Amino acid sequence: MIYVNSTRLRELRLARQWSQEQLAALTGLNLRTIQRLEAGAKISNESLRALAAVLEVPADSLLLRESTPGQPALKAMRKGVLAGLEFTGTTQRADFWWFALAVTVLLAFAKLLGEILGPLPLQIMALAVLLPWIAACTRRLRDAGLSPWWQLICLVPVAGLLLLLYLLTQPSKEAEPLNAPPH
Repeated sequence: MIYVNSTRLRELRLARQWSQEQLAALTGLNLRTIQRLEAGAKISNESLRALAAVLEVPADSLLLRESTPGQPALKAMRKGVLAGLEFTGTTQRADFWWFALAVTVLLAFAKLLGEILGPLPLQIMALAVLLPWIAACTRRLRDAGLSPWWQLICLVPVAGLLLLLYLLTQPSKEAEPLNAPPH
């Protein structure tokens, strides 16, 4: 399986100040194909050659390096932990959910430890992950093109939490060019 380096593809496109639509037209690929490739999908040899030709780069520079199946997950978890209290920028959907899994595992471990030692381990762990969780949700909502203030919806019992989880699953929103004409 051949996967495109979505970050590099996006950077090359934005460096030329092209929209996804423009890149699709220049390469002869479908807009939806460009969107999927920038989300990290598999790429066919034909699409790879078309992109490399239009972007004037070697085809192999658009590909991800071979990695073992667990590396992207561990890398995403590590990135989420290192971003910690960073409220600026964005977090892609997959990276966010790998970080969410890491938080869940930590809280589950603290809960198990709490069965032996009492409630203190779970309380300490919950406090330790609270701000990094809020920061990750802020970056994820921003990546989905939504206001980070949507996090306050979780203050509404049950339905608010479900709505927030739904919003966190939304795909990344294409950034509008700075000098884009109004629609």
